[in-house]
Amino acid sequence: MLIFRWVDRLVVLFLVAVPAVAQSPPPIADRVDTPLLPTGITELPIELNAQLVHVFKDGDGGDALHCIGDFVLTLGDGDAQQLRASEAVIWLTNREYQGRPYRHLQMLLWRNVEVYELAGTVTAAPALFVTVSSFGTITTHADDVALSPPSGTLDTEIYRQGNTIRTALASGTFRPTAATALFGIFDPTGLGKDRRKKEAPRPVIHFQSGHLIMDNANGRRVITMTGGIYLSRGIPASSTFLEIQADAAVVFFAPDEDTPGLAPPPGAGLGGASRAGSRAAPPTQSPLTKAPDRDVADRQLMATGFGDVVVEGAYLEGDVRMSQGSNVIRASRLYYDFQNERALLLDAVVRTVLPGRKLPLFVRAAEIRQLSAQEFSATDAMLTTSEFHTPHYHVGAHKVELINRTPRDPGGDTGGVRAGSFRIRHATLNLAGHPIAYWPFIRGDIDSSETSIKSSRVGFSNDFGVETETEWHLFNVLGFKTPSGFDASLSLDFFSERGPAVGVDADYKRDRYFGEIKSYLMTDNDEDKLGRKREPVSRKDVRGRLLLRHRQYLDDDWQVSLELSYISDRNFLEEFFESEFDNDKEQETLLHLKKQRENWALSILLQSRVLDFRTQTERLPDLAYHLVGQPLGAWGTWFSENRLGVVRFRPADQTFRELLRNGRQFGSGSTARIDTRQEVTIPLNVGAWRVVPFAVGRISAWDDSPRHGGLARGLGMVGVRGSTYLSKVYPDYRSTMFDLDGIRHIVKPDIVAWVSEANQDANDLFPFDDTVERIADTDGVMIGVRQRWQTKRGADETRRVVDFMTHDLEVGFFNDAGGKETTNGFTSFSRPENSVSHNYINSSLIWRVNDRTAVLSELNYDINDGEVDVLNVSVSVERTPRFSYLLGYRFIEESNSNLLGFDINYRMSEKHTLAVRELFDLQRGRTLDFTVALIRRFPGWYGAVSFELDEAEDDFGVSFALWPEGLPQAALGSRRFTGLANTTRIRAD
Repeated sequence: MLIFRWVDRLVVLFLVAVPAVAQSPPPIADRVDTPLLPTGITELPIELNAQLVHVFKDGDGGDALHCIGDFVLTLGDGDAQQLRASEAVIWLTNREYQGRPYRHLQMLLWRNVEVYELAGTVTAAPALFVTVSSFGTITTHADDVALSPPSGTLDTEIYRQGNTIRTALASGTFRPTAATALFGIFDPTGLGKDRRKKEAPRPVIHFQSGHLIMDNANGRRVITMTGGIYLSRGIPASSTFLEIQADAAVVFFAPDEDTPGLAPPPGAGLGGASRAGSRAAPPTQSPLTKAPDRDVADRQLMATGFGDVVVEGAYLEGDVRMSQGSNVIRASRLYYDFQNERALLLDAVVRTVLPGRKLPLFVRAAEIRQLSAQEFSATDAMLTTSEFHTPHYHVGAHKVELINRTPRDPGGDTGGVRAGSFRIRHATLNLAGHPIAYWPFIRGDIDSSETSIKSSRVGFSNDFGVETETEWHLFNVLGFKTPSGFDASLSLDFFSERGPAVGVDADYKRDRYFGEIKSYLMTDNDEDKLGRKREPVSRKDVRGRLLLRHRQYLDDDWQVSLELSYISDRNFLEEFFESEFDNDKEQETLLHLKKQRENWALSILLQSRVLDFRTQTERLPDLAYHLVGQPLGAWGTWFSENRLGVVRFRPADQTFRELLRNGRQFGSGSTARIDTRQEVTIPLNVGAWRVVPFAVGRISAWDDSPRHGGLARGLGMVGVRGSTYLSKVYPDYRSTMFDLDGIRHIVKPDIVAWVSEANQDANDLFPFDDTVERIADTDGVMIGVRQRWQTKRGADETRRVVDFMTHDLEVGFFNDAGGKETTNGFTSFSRPENSVSHNYINSSLIWRVNDRTAVLSELNYDINDGEVDVLNVSVSVERTPRFSYLLGYRFIEESNSNLLGFDINYRMSEKHTLAVRELFDLQRGRTLDFTVALIRRFPGWYGAVSFELDEAEDDFGVSFALWPEGLPQAALGSRRFTGLANTTRIRAD
C-alpha cells in the first residue's frame, strides 16, 4: 500500500520541520528506438572501477573494456555522479572537436544497474546503454587485468547486445532527442517504458468475516460485514502484503463484477469462518440475481469464508488496524479505493520504522488522505518517537502536502519516497505540549539522505556565555526549489556574552563550474581570549567574514578561478572558526585564468592583499607557462617552468608587541620579475633499478631588492634519482596471536643526490615566493626505504589482504646544513632546491596488531642539533561495543610541546556511557585540556552532559545535548559525543 511508503519519509520531514534536496531522475525508461544522447562534451574526468577488467580490440579494431564485478563509473571528482552495475562493456573512441581531442565512451551496463545523481537521487534498471564524451582524463582501477576478451572470444551475450545497439546508432536507425543530463541513457530492455504505460492490476482481496449481508446500493453490489473483519491483498510474507482488520466493513464491487458464490469452501463448517485465501466453490446461480430466503441466506453467509474476489473499494470502522511489513496504522474509520489508489483515514495513528535507523516513529493525525498513487496530505498531524498518547515532545503541522516522484525499480516498486516535493503549513516544535518554535510555511524537495535542520547546539562557556547555534537548509526555509548540485545553509546563532549572529554558507557543483560561499556577521560586546600570552584585542562592535571561491570551465581548455576574502580583524577566524583557521587554505583575493592542454599550461594570476593583518605577495599580474614531461626523442624528458610579471611583498601590519619582539618588517614596491627553470632528465634501467640523472638550469632577475637594487641570479644543479621494488612472499607463515595468515614483504628503496651552485643568496632577495626566492643552492643526498608487510585477515566474504605493518625510514644529509631554525629537515624528491637543509633522520611506523588494535609512531631526529625534534607515539584499542581507548604521547621541540593524552569511551550499562578526554602538559605539569561527558539513554531519546576545561585559552564550559534516537544531526546541544549512542569506537572529534 503506497500510503505506507509515503509515511516512511514523511515522518522524517516532520521531526525536523524541513526536508532536503533532491533532483529529477535521468530518463532511463525510453525504448531503444528513442535513445537519449548527450548534448555536449564534459570537462570532468572519468574514473572506472571493477574487480576484473578485460582489455581487448573489438570486431572493428577499436579499444574495448569488459569490466566484471562491482563496476563503478564516477564522473568528476568525488562521488558527484556515478553509474553502478554488476558488469559492463565499454567501447572507447578517439574523437576531435574544433581541433581538440576527446574520448567518446559507449557502454552497456548489465544487471543491478543504478544511476546516482548529484543530489543523491538513485534510479535503477536491469540494463542501460550509456554514452558520454569527455575532454578530461580517463583512469581505470581494477584488482586484476586481462589482455583478452572473457573466455578468449567476443561471443558473449552482453557484448552482442551492446554491439547491436552501437551498430544501430552508427547507421542512423535511431533518432536522437535532446538530453538534459551528461549521460545519454536509454533502456535496451524496454522494460521501463512498458512499466509506465502498463495499468496497475486490479486488486484481488481475500477476506474473512463473522457475519455478512449482500445487497445492492444505488445499483452497486455491496457486502456488509460485522463481527470481526479481516481483508488482505498480495502475497503473504512479502513486504507489500496488506492486511486490514476492523469491527465492521462495507465492501463495494465494481459495477461489472460477478458476485462470488455463497457455497462454503471445503473444510468450512457452520458457525465459523474459513481461513484467509480459501476459495469458495462456484455457485450454480448468483444469490444477487435470484434472491433466496433472507434468513436462510444470512445463516449461510455467517458460515462462509470468501476467497479471491475483486472489489473496487472498502469502508471500515471500529478499531481499524492496517499493516504492511513493519508499518501499522490504527484509525477509527478508513475508506480505501483500491482501483484509484486513494484512501481516507480519520483519527489515525501510524506506527512505522525510519528507514536505515531501525527506530519506531508515531504519526497521529485527524485526517490522512492519499489523493493518488503519488500525492498525499495530512491535517492536524503530530509526529514523535514516543509511544505515549500524550508525548513529552512532538512536531506538529496544520497541513502537509507531499508529491512522490521516486522512480520505480525494475520490479515496479518505488522502495519508499526518495525524491519529490512537499509543502508544510504552520509547523511547530512542541515540548510537554507547548510550542517552542514555529515556521508558517515550508516548501522544498525531498531526499532520503538529508533532514531539514542540519544541526543545532546549546551550551555554555566562560568566553561566549550561553551559546545557541542552529544551522538550516536555506532553500527549504525560504520556500524555494533547491537547484540541482547546490547545497546552502542558514546559520542563526546567539551568544549571551557576545551577541547575535547570522551566516549563509553554500556549496555548488555543476558540469561547468563549482565553488563555495561562506559568510558570517555578528555584533560582539566582549574581547577574544586566545591564550594567556596573547596580546588582547580591542572590542569591535560588528565583526564578520565573507569568502567566495568559484571556478568556471570555459571553451577551448580555458578555466577561470575567482577568490574573494574579507575578515573584519585578525583574530575573528581563530576565535569563531578555529578548525578552518588551523587547516584550510589561506584566505586570498585573486583572479586566476589558466589554459591547460595535454602536458602544458598557461596561466595569468592577478592577486591583491585585502587583509592588512596577513603577510602576502601581490601579483599585478604574474604570467606563468609550464611544460611537463615533454619527450626529447627516445632518450630524455624536458620540464619547463617560466614566470614573468610584477610582484609586491606586503608584510602584515605589526602590533606594538610584535614590533618590539620581531623588529620592523619591510615590504617591497612593485617589482618586475622574470624567472625560468629548465630541467632535463634521462631515465635509465640499471639492473633492477630505475635511475634518472637530471640537470637543472635556472635564471631569475628582479628590478629591485632590499639592499642592492636590481639583481640577477643564476642557479645550476645536477643530480640523480633512483628507485626499485623488492618483494618476497612467506605463504606458510601463520600466527594466531598476531592474526597472520601468510606474509608478503614489499620494499621500495629510493635515493636522490645532487649538487648545486648559485651566485646570489636568498637573504638578499624579497621573499615573494618560497619556491622561487627562498630556494637554496645546497648540496645533499636523501636515502629512503619504504616497507609494507601484508597478510590475509577476515572470515568468509570479509577475507581480504591488508597492510598489517608499514614502516618508512628516510635519512637526509646536506653540505652547509643550516636551514630555518624553526623547521625540521626535509628533502623534496622532485625539486631538491626546495629542500630544508637540516640533517635529519625520519621514521614513521603503523602496526595494525589486529582489526581492533593499532600502534602508530613518528620520529624526526635533527642530526645538526643532536636532538629529537618530533616524537609521536599512540596506541588505539577498540573493544566495542563496551570499551575503547586511545593513549598517545606527542613531543614537538620547536613549539616546546610535551603532551600526554588519552581518550576513553566506556559503556557502563545499557543506559549510561562515559567519555573522557585528557591532554596533559608534561613540560608545565598541568592539564591543558580536559573533557568528561555522560551519555544517558531515554525511551526514544539520548541525553548528554559534558564539562570542558581549556587551560590553553583559559576557558571552561558546560554543554548539554539532547537528540532523537537515530537522528544525531537533529541534536539540541553539542554533537561531539552523539556518535556514542551506537558505538564506543574512538573517532576524531
